[in-house]
Amino acid sequence: MPVDLEPRTLELRDYLRVIRRFKWTIALTVVLCVAAALALSFREEPKYTAISSLVITPELAETLLNPSAGNPNGGGAPENAARVIATEMQIMSSPPVVKAVTEELGYSPEGVTFESVPNTDIIHISVTGTDPERAAETANVYAETYIDQSREQDIDEARAAIDQVQGEVLRLAERITPLEADLGLNPPAPPEEGQRGPTDPREIELARLEGQRNSYLLEVEQLQTAITATQQGGPDIFAEASVPDDPINKTPVRNGVAGLALGILLGVALAFLREYLDDSVKTKEDLERASGLTVVGLIPELPDWKNRKATPLVAMAQPRSHASEAYRTVRTSLEFLGLDHPITSVQVTSALAAEGKTTTLSNLATTFAKGGQRVIVLCCDLRRPRVHEFFGLDNRVGFTSILLGETPLSDAIQDVPADGLPLRLVASGPLPPNPAELLSSNRAASVIEALHERCDLLLIDSPPVVPVTDALVLAGLVDAVLLVGDSGSTTKRSLGRAVELLRQVDAPLVGAVLNGVGSRTEYGYEYGKEYYAYHAEPGRKRGGGRAAPNGRTRGSKKTRVPSP
Repeated sequence: MPVDLEPRTLELRDYLRVIRRFKWTIALTVVLCVAAALALSFREEPKYTAISSLVITPELAETLLNPSAGNPNGGGAPENAARVIATEMQIMSSPPVVKAVTEELGYSPEGVTFESVPNTDIIHISVTGTDPERAAETANVYAETYIDQSREQDIDEARAAIDQVQGEVLRLAERITPLEADLGLNPPAPPEEGQRGPTDPREIELARLEGQRNSYLLEVEQLQTAITATQQGGPDIFAEASVPDDPINKTPVRNGVAGLALGILLGVALAFLREYLDDSVKTKEDLERASGLTVVGLIPELPDWKNRKATPLVAMAQPRSHASEAYRTVRTSLEFLGLDHPITSVQVTSALAAEGKTTTLSNLATTFAKGGQRVIVLCCDLRRPRVHEFFGLDNRVGFTSILLGETPLSDAIQDVPADGLPLRLVASGPLPPNPAELLSSNRAASVIEALHERCDLLLIDSPPVVPVTDALVLAGLVDAVLLVGDSGSTTKRSLGRAVELLRQVDAPLVGAVLNGVGSRTEYGYEYGKEYYAYHAEPGRKRGGGRAAPNGRTRGSKKTRVPSP
């Protein structure tokens, strides 16, 4: 019975399911990350950071020569201030300053970084090293050396400016002296009545040159004053570096928290990566989406059910268990599916081997028999038969013996020793070399039809669908095909391929069963064991089917092949 499932968006519970499924992966990743972080914290050599701070103020010479330079930004523009601070930081890291610091310390400074404090004129000089005293010494020497270098540079620049201005004064004096001498020898004519100021061109030129000289002399005086007062301006120490007590890298709590956060992120990412790469069917929704079939039963995981030496027939040994109730649910589902079109023969198969089809069939047979129906189990797995082991019966005579005419049908049917349950078995018999050809013969169809006449329900165990064609041959001889998958083992690709092959032969697929469901919450049995405290009524017919005259609850066939 196909289902039409619309693609759905992932919900919070889907993410929680992935996290819950891979909780041990996440936990292991978290433990490893935290352990690695703590190990690095304790094994790493301790490092200390010492910080000295400088405040960048305008040089006194600049203030004297440029009154508008009241702050480093030369008038208040933020971009200019940032440019000045950035320039100072570049100068700090320049080779001349590094060379001077090296000469002062006697060793090359290492681990030195510079950082400006936003919206201030302060620069931090940070020195990181394994020796706290050496780090503090380096930070302080670096700041002092930079200040000395900066002031020496300012003094040198001021002296160079004085020399340049004095040269201009000398050149002006060379022009002024001849003019004064000429005016002394040839005095200008006295000014006329009402005329103000000099009229002689020589006097005018002399006044202009003397004004320039006086301006240069004033500038020289200002520069000399700036040199004298240079130590009162420019960069200065805002805070000296102290010897640090605590290492910056010996913080196991912080590193542990960081490792915890990283571990959680990596663990969750790894969990979802595994979920993405995992093609296995794990839940009812996975099975329905991969196969397009209705899931008619979720069977909890049974101990040793994949062990070929074990035959877990829980429907008989533990009738009140969760697994037995799950098989009863499958029985009820099949009975309801047969209300309109009676189901009298069911083929149980799977996509691949070791997915629990034989275990499912054996327990279903017991469950139907306990419900009062006459059940015959036919083993058509002529390659790796196991169903006879579940009932403790012999496999020397069976289906192939009937097909070869070596044994009559009545002699091949074995009664299952199960406290008088109406349950019988036709084992596989000797294994043939050509199972597919044997199952596709008319003789096989006749035997299966004859077994229909002897029971209410015929359950057929067949090989897996994908590896061999046996199951596809049998699908045309039954009323219903039940596909079995295993949680965590069956892949979506193999399941989809199995359904595709069965659809190609028009197999009457009615649903699927998921084995090996791990937790009770996944297969829906949260109620207690006392819920199972009931006893099935002997001979009770399940599913509401009407009894046929021969005592079987089944539909009629148009044609019947005589019993061989």
